[in-house]
Amino acid sequence: MSYIRWPVILAVVLFPAVTIVLHNAGNACLYLLLICSVVALVLRRKPMGIAFGEILKGYWPLHLAMGSLFIAVMFNQLSLGTFEAKQYDRALRLAIFAPIFWIVLAAPLKYLKSIQWALICGVIAAAIKIYLVTDGGISRPSNIGFLLIIAFSDIALLMGCMTLLSIGWNHHSNKMIIGLKFLIFVTSIYISILGQSRGTWIAIPFFIIFMIMSWGVQLCHKLMLLIFSLVVVGSVFTFSDKVETRIAEGKSDISLYMQGGNVDTSLGIRLQLWRASWELFKQRPAFGIGRQNFGIGLEALSAKNQISTAAASLAHSHNELLFNLTILGIFGFLANLSIYCVPAYYFFRDMRHSDRDVRAAAAMGVLLCIGFFIFGLTDLMFFWTVLGGFYCMSVATFLAIIIKRKKELKVD
Repeated sequence: MSYIRWPVILAVVLFPAVTIVLHNAGNACLYLLLICSVVALVLRRKPMGIAFGEILKGYWPLHLAMGSLFIAVMFNQLSLGTFEAKQYDRALRLAIFAPIFWIVLAAPLKYLKSIQWALICGVIAAAIKIYLVTDGGISRPSNIGFLLIIAFSDIALLMGCMTLLSIGWNHHSNKMIIGLKFLIFVTSIYISILGQSRGTWIAIPFFIIFMIMSWGVQLCHKLMLLIFSLVVVGSVFTFSDKVETRIAEGKSDISLYMQGGNVDTSLGIRLQLWRASWELFKQRPAFGIGRQNFGIGLEALSAKNQISTAAASLAHSHNELLFNLTILGIFGFLANLSIYCVPAYYFFRDMRHSDRDVRAAAAMGVLLCIGFFIFGLTDLMFFWTVLGGFYCMSVATFLAIIIKRKKELKVD
């Protein structure tokens, strides 16, 4: 396995650092893992002595969940009597989870845990990139490189929070490393301020609550940390002119929409899209209207003056669950929900494990699922193929760390 192991290590170590800063680099890591998996299958190699069939059987609910969106697309196309290969592209990044997970097991535990340094590098690179592109927060372009500024801020914040949780892999005496990880967490919040994404800010208190409650300290200490953290973050946001302006704009957008005034504001368009998506869902509730018909459906609603022309010009609903409900029907909605919930279940059951390494990996996995769910309420994370790959590889890596660490504990 040695000649397969090193490409796997390279992909696992690189993907968090390059996914949102280098175009297609995250996809390259995903495909490298897939190629390594195919080679191992052909040569009948077994990572950790585990055959591919054993992984399929042992974790079949997880594999089914990750492949369910692909199945939902297939059901939709069968119901419409059409076939478009490009409609499978985004779902495919999740559907190939089984071989990705299997081959990641080939990497030694110490290298898998190096993901903590890749997350740190990723946040630093993201901070530099967004600072340069936004001129230090003066401007707010729609994209940061190849990613929408919202998705960019979301993933940067998520990586910063996962970095903080990875403190569980460090000894209490490593104060410099622990301090660095706190600094990276603060940097990720700074990135969200530069990005001025209200959807990203919504996740921050939920992330803080989860992280503190997952730490192995007494309840009274958890409450003190929670109050302190929320006060500090609240103070930072209170004294930021950018945050104050964006929140005031949000309140104004909602007020204008409710009063029937200007509905083409940022939030007004979102509210129109959510209502329009529900109307389109009702046309084909079982299998959905299909992604290719979403724009056509919006134009039809615009012609009836049910939504504005501006709202009809957008590519999706700005809500992951609602969009999949519309284009893939009930099957798409359940598939999307299972992609969050089933991996979260596998991680959540190890959050109270006696070993700190296992608990830290489990907490990072749960946070990943929670993060994608919360971010998906105001935008589409899996719309960006590179983020689908990021989710797939992250779930595989954190779960592999748990499996390998448990095996070490048994041997010891």
